[in-house]
Amino acid sequence: MNRPEARPPMIRSCAILSTVALMLAAAGPAQAHRELFTTEQKARLKAAERIELDVVALTADGGADASGIAAAAAGRLQALGYRVANEPGRPPDVTVKIKCEERKTWEGPVTSGGDADRMDAAARLWKGPACQITYRIDNQSSDWRHEIRGDAERNAADGPADGPAGGQALAQLAARLADDPFPFLLAGVWGQPDRLLAVLEQPSTPPDHRATIITLLGNMFAVEAIPALSRTLDEQDPELVQRAAVALGAIGNEACIPVLLDRLRHSDPRTRLAAIKGLGRLAPLHPNSPIVPALLAQLPHEPVATQTEIVRALGTTTDRRILEPLRALNRVVQDRTRSDSRPELKELRRALGQSLDQFDGVHTDE
Repeated sequence: MNRPEARPPMIRSCAILSTVALMLAAAGPAQAHRELFTTEQKARLKAAERIELDVVALTADGGADASGIAAAAAGRLQALGYRVANEPGRPPDVTVKIKCEERKTWEGPVTSGGDADRMDAAARLWKGPACQITYRIDNQSSDWRHEIRGDAERNAADGPADGPAGGQALAQLAARLADDPFPFLLAGVWGQPDRLLAVLEQPSTPPDHRATIITLLGNMFAVEAIPALSRTLDEQDPELVQRAAVALGAIGNEACIPVLLDRLRHSDPRTRLAAIKGLGRLAPLHPNSPIVPALLAQLPHEPVATQTEIVRALGTTTDRRILEPLRALNRVVQDRTRSDSRPELKELRRALGQSLDQFDGVHTDE
């Protein structure tokens, strides 16, 4: 009887790798990234108010007084309405751990999923003064981590740091903590938009803190933030206006559409540009809305840079009404770029190509 031929090692290895790849694909992102908290724990985080602080301060010579770090952190949390209390025999809602070091030691990646692309991921090559902030509930640690750094940077391959001595480094970190947005980030992770809205509308809140809060509200899909964000669109700070428009688009609610369409007719080009960016996020979510016709009507009347943003916004949809206007504009831009090499024209041409490619992949005469 003839035996089947044995597979060469390379073929067997490829077959194994293919099987593993198929298993990972079938698992999907929900299984690939393990959930750390139960539904009940998540609900408790949304209602969290009493916070226990677990603070550690370390210099190159060992442990140090952490009272300054603790006071700075407590002040920031209390400003957001949290109660900071370490009461024996009464468990807190959440424990926030802060570890500040003169020379940061890397603790490895988070326990669930990757951390390299996270906004608050720690810098793995940073060896200078830094505070690591995380939290836990029921003695179960989260995979959220925020890093606050001092001024003395020391790369892994460098020699001893020339930065401030231990006490000075910790004092510097305490000062950074007193102004850092970490309480806003925690409220965002825990799902507490009401606390963020209260700070957003305080006249004393600095613009950079307001900008952070606006972005967080958008990422949280906080429908209750629509009125406050709509009012922000009327402010004079172009950075805040743009952030508010993008946040309204990120929320995705249909109530955001008339607010942004109204700003599309604003006399200030920066306000119009912000509205376009927000509408670009809403357009694919609401295909029967007036967004696409409004953007197409606005397209011929805007400068090149704003036309580029409109084209990108239209490119997020699968609405075939955009085809003829974008093809016509593309022919004009193709002719202009043969004699005009301005970067903004090249960017518009690139945006047109990307938006038209999703339909048939054919959009040029070249």
